[in-house]
Amino acid sequence: MPSPRLAMLTTLSAMLLILLNPLGIDLYLPAMPDMARHFGADIQLTLSAFVLSIGPGQLLFGPLSDRIGRRPVALFGIVLYGLAAWLIRSTDSLTLIILLRLIQGLGASATSVTAFSAIRDLFDGDEAARRYSLLNGALNIVPSAAPLAGAAMVQVWGWPSTFSALALTAALIGLALACLMPETARHRAEHSETGQPGFAAILRDADFLRYGACCAASLMIIISYVTLAPEVMIDGAGLSPMAFSLYFAANAVILILASLVAARRIPARGRRRVLAEGLWLMLAGGVLMLSVSDQSGAWHYMLPVAVVSTGFAMTMGPANGLAMTAFSRGAGRAAAALGCLQMISAALFSALLASLPGPAEIRLGTAIVVLALACLFATRAGNRRPG
Repeated sequence: MPSPRLAMLTTLSAMLLILLNPLGIDLYLPAMPDMARHFGADIQLTLSAFVLSIGPGQLLFGPLSDRIGRRPVALFGIVLYGLAAWLIRSTDSLTLIILLRLIQGLGASATSVTAFSAIRDLFDGDEAARRYSLLNGALNIVPSAAPLAGAAMVQVWGWPSTFSALALTAALIGLALACLMPETARHRAEHSETGQPGFAAILRDADFLRYGACCAASLMIIISYVTLAPEVMIDGAGLSPMAFSLYFAANAVILILASLVAARRIPARGRRRVLAEGLWLMLAGGVLMLSVSDQSGAWHYMLPVAVVSTGFAMTMGPANGLAMTAFSRGAGRAAAALGCLQMISAALFSALLASLPGPAEIRLGTAIVVLALACLFATRAGNRRPG
């Protein structure tokens, strides 16, 4: 086990690194209508470019962090992210903004993959799962506050202010990590290619596939909930944008609290049991959503979502830890493969679900039930093992 100081600094560094990914989405979302009016064009590609570059970017920066270390890759990603945000605020070319958002997403991919790799460098077993649960809690701090903060900034200073805030945040996080972030690779020799698993070997590992699928399915569910929420809550229930944001913030708080509960339960119950509990909760939330799908108002959507979100928070930490178990060497590659799998599958699945006909609650509820059952079946053999 690492020293308490090294463990604390590594976990804190990973939590700071993980914030940049959702900030690039949630702080920016309120600026999109203002930007669309400013440019007189559809600016959806400015969001898509950021999101789509995060997955493949991890395949670049994960192996690089195995070779040269987590710290330089993380700091480079922060510089890339912050510089792109700063340039966006002062350009009037929509094409250039899309390109810069692509670069900003690459920076976010570097910070994300090094955060998960650093945890695996130092921690094994239940302790790794517990630390991943803490990362998941930190990840959800942003959706609880960023949309409201972004809306306030746009109202007072206009859309460029959100990118100024992203650049400033990146600068502050970069300064903090330059002073505090330790290099977590256990042996410098591990930075060479010798003895490290390639992507093909990672994708042949049964536990990586089994528990990586749980991570991907869980993220599919959450991204689909976010994608379908405006259809249900604004178009269907007639909520105002402010009320809609408050519901989102409340659910993000539930995710944070559930992640903290999961982190406390893992040492006592074991990561496999906590994973199973999370999957059963998601299944229960899906069944509840189907059972109240004929009701009106926002509660019939958000109450089941709250149950599902609690299950999601309990699932992600253990599933991440179990998927990464075999990769104390080459943790950067494994984290990259896992992150890319999650981002691409969630983006494709949510787009598919949004395109299907029928009530959104039926579509989402059915997807939750099917995915949760599939994960419970897939992990059954793994859950028979100790731990």
